Amino acid sequence: MYDFKERFVVVTGAAKGLGYAMAQRFLSDGAKGVALLDLTQEALDAARARLDPQCGRTISVVCDVADNASVEKAFEQVSASFGRVDILVNNAGITRDSMASKMSAEQFDTVVQISLNGAFYCSRQVIAGMSQRGWGRIISLSSVSAEGNVGQANYAAAKAGIIGLTRTLSDELARKNITVNCIAPGLINTDIIKTIPEEQMGVFLKKIPAGRVGEPEEVASLVAFLASDQAAYISGACIKITGGLH
Repeated sequence: MYDFKERFVVVTGAAKGLGYAMAQRFLSDGAKGVALLDLTQEALDAARARLDPQCGRTISVVCDVADNASVEKAFEQVSASFGRVDILVNNAGITRDSMASKMSAEQFDTVVQISLNGAFYCSRQVIAGMSQRGWGRIISLSSVSAEGNVGQANYAAAKAGIIGLTRTLSDELARKNITVNCIAPGLINTDIIKTIPEEQMGVFLKKIPAGRVGEPEEVASLVAFLASDQAAYISGACIKITGGLH
């Protein structure tokens, strides 16, 4: 458990999966406020009802992170409610898998715009305030697929870009007491893996030394650590959470 009682947090893609688990962890660790950002109000309302039934420490903000204007509007709403952002988690992302020879320009662009452009747009919104206050945490979700994966040219490119973005922002912001890190999960128990055929899942599991998929709560625990004061000397890192998969 970490102490976030004086911290305001933004999590993108927060309505389900990893983002939901991260928001839940920050609330459990006492965050003063958590802004849940996602594409639809309906999904956000459902998540908020489970996470914070009294709606005392959360706000829900509809945001398309691939659209800079939408991001600017969303962070204006967050600022109006919280006054500041101490911790940003760039979690929003999608997959549109296809072999490169058959992948459309739209499939490629959509994945990159949401995962990579979205992380940049959101990070840009918090840098000035964090710099002025002399404290901040930016954590983005990369993937083990950043090193390349068949059928995921778009996703791999976006997630590799997250690593480059992270290291650049770290170089620019470390002296201002802002740490910037990313996490590269392997196979995690979210809705995405429910679409993988059982036979193929068996092949995947044989490649994972731990012999199992990870849980969203395990990823959320790593995010919480990187956001805490205990991780103040970690910046520019990309930490794998893969059950030993290289």
